[in-house]
Amino acid sequence: MSQSALIEKDLQGPYLLFEEIAKDLHALTISIDNQSLVDTVSDLRNRIRDPFMFVIVGEVKVGKSSFINALLQTTTEICKVAPSPMTDTIQQIVYGPEYMEIAISPVLKRITYPEEILKEIAIVDTPGTNTIIQHHQEITEKFIPVSDLVLFVFEAKNPYRQSAWDLFTYIKEDWRKKIIFVLQQKDLMSENDLLVNINGLRQFAIQKGIEEPMIFPVSAKMELEGQTESSGFNGLRNFIKENITGGKAAFLKLLNNIDNCNNISQKLQSGIQLRKDQYDYDVEFRDDISKTLKEHERISFNNVNLLIENLVAAYQTSSSSYRKELENGLGFLNVIKKGITGIFNKENNLHNWLDDFKSRFESTLKQNLREKLELNVQDISDSIMQMAQIVSLKIKGSRTVLKNDHEIFSEIADKRAGVMSDLQQTFNDFIKNSENYYSSELLKSESKLAPNVATGTGIAIIGTIITALTHGAVFDITGGVLTSLGLLFAGITLGFNRRRILQKFDLELIQGKNGLEEELRHKLGFYITEIKTKIDHNFSKFDNHLINEKKAIVELNQKHSSILERLVEIKVIIERMYARTIKT
Repeated sequence: MSQSALIEKDLQGPYLLFEEIAKDLHALTISIDNQSLVDTVSDLRNRIRDPFMFVIVGEVKVGKSSFINALLQTTTEICKVAPSPMTDTIQQIVYGPEYMEIAISPVLKRITYPEEILKEIAIVDTPGTNTIIQHHQEITEKFIPVSDLVLFVFEAKNPYRQSAWDLFTYIKEDWRKKIIFVLQQKDLMSENDLLVNINGLRQFAIQKGIEEPMIFPVSAKMELEGQTESSGFNGLRNFIKENITGGKAAFLKLLNNIDNCNNISQKLQSGIQLRKDQYDYDVEFRDDISKTLKEHERISFNNVNLLIENLVAAYQTSSSSYRKELENGLGFLNVIKKGITGIFNKENNLHNWLDDFKSRFESTLKQNLREKLELNVQDISDSIMQMAQIVSLKIKGSRTVLKNDHEIFSEIADKRAGVMSDLQQTFNDFIKNSENYYSSELLKSESKLAPNVATGTGIAIIGTIITALTHGAVFDITGGVLTSLGLLFAGITLGFNRRRILQKFDLELIQGKNGLEEELRHKLGFYITEIKTKIDHNFSKFDNHLINEKKAIVELNQKHSSILERLVEIKVIIERMYARTIKT
């Protein structure tokens, strides 16, 4: 059994372990629902046991096809060579018992050929980079991610073509692939000019992030003509022999597959972290909204307490003056006087005086309370208005870090953007709808008090609504007090019950004050809480989004962490096996 076969046998266990990891990674990408990533991982899984893959890239007419024919040392023109560009498809060259061309797709062709080196490596010939970028995305989507070594073939006379370096940036930055450089057609240059371009390419590659660029100047024409010593291909073949073939390819292929998975995992990690950052910002935003609502609820309740204090003070002031009047009016002499006067003039009797007293007390009390309401209720209205406006501004200023052009989570970003857009629109509609500022609790007890709502923003009429509703509550209280007084006064006889009457009057005033305070506190408090709840309800869709995101991020992190841990473990195992193999 050959060394390569023995190595393949030893790697069966690691291969099975890695296939399970790749399977889990594939399932994770499917759950994310990013089709590009799903396709990449799916293709990687399908190619796990493929030979070590060389991907040849370069612009048109730099001699890539001739280079591949020369590299394989065959008289058969495996890759067609012609004066005009011929490679308009991707050609995958693999080992087979005979030469055969198989069309896989309109842009992909598989060629089999019985060359020994193809048992360990496969070669992918690509269209020119200046056509790949425009018309052959399959090369970047299918072969670059699963390639093991990328050979950039440049025209020796000009190794600075922009399209080739654009593809280089994609390969280097997005997939971190191992890259070597080939300067083809060196026979068309003098040694000095060739040396200048070799040094220029080296410096350019270093600037692009290649620390020690591997550069092989070659001439396919010289190689195919038998000038093997001077063609430059021996140096390239020695590199391949020392670093790739002879049993090493299987290890390197598996390690590259692990690196591919790690690269994908790192992209996922970056995306998941950005997604978590967005979630954290959204949670912070939501908490800020809740704090804002709570703070303005507190301010509104303070305003309610202040309003009640002022109303109670006005109630007591009015009550105190009329209590003195009643006390004097029910004095023994005054009662006798009113009784005697009433004999001759019924309009001036005690009963009419008490009715007049009741009427004046009622009118004064209502007027004083109305003035205090109108003066103080605006603070409650302003607080609610500020609460709604600040929330609206915070919605508009919410932070977005996960953009809808994200490589992996663009759909999640779009979904969130839709949720935020709906939230802003919903809240704008909420503010403009005056009916949202009615209170079911207040209207329930005084249905006739629904105010005439003017057009425009509902915020502008909050004060009117509150005034009307609280106005009704005050009238209920005062009316109850004065009705009781009317019944009380009906039993007065010559002031003999004066003390009992005044005590009853005082009790009724206290009950009226307590009732006024209790009802206003309950109804206005309920009103404020209800408005806050209505505002908060606008965030229900956003809150559901946060719940779903939290669950998704936790699951993604758990699955992703498991994959990363296993990738590290299997890479250590294979590297140790590889080190032992190299020593032997």
